[in-house]
Amino acid sequence: MMLKKIDDAVNKFEGTVSVVLFLIMVLVVCWSVICRRVLKITFLQGEELARYLMIYVVYLGTSVGVKNKSHIGVEVFMDLLPEKARKYVKIATETLCMLIFLLLFVLAIQYMMHLVKTMQMTTTTQLPMFCIFVCVPVSMFLGILHYIAEISDMIRNVLPQKGEEV
Repeated sequence: MMLKKIDDAVNKFEGTVSVVLFLIMVLVVCWSVICRRVLKITFLQGEELARYLMIYVVYLGTSVGVKNKSHIGVEVFMDLLPEKARKYVKIATETLCMLIFLLLFVLAIQYMMHLVKTMQMTTTTQLPMFCIFVCVPVSMFLGILHYIAEISDMIRNVLPQKGEEV
């Protein structure tokens, strides 16, 4: 039960941050257009900043999608299975997805360490690239937390309860 509360709190935080970053991105793009069309000046950092904000929104949205079960899936095959088998296949599928997120998390950490070591900077804003790329391992980690919560809940629902016959 505690895991579910933490999972829900993390999901609420992710959703809020995603909305705020999206609104900032919209403001940056609007300001860039105003600068270019009305003020006749260039806001070079605007395009790059909007791009990086979009990357953050997408990766945080990936984690939110795990929690809300909004990712694409093939339900046709699942519907053909008996109810009991469907539950076990669903657990296996969620576990496989979690392992993929774990692999992506490890690879993202390795790449981020490379970016820290090389101190690569963005073109116009001159931000360290690892500051931009940190959203990838963070979102993978949050997705893993959502998968753990979901899988544990599914296992709890599949296993017989006390006093229940097998």
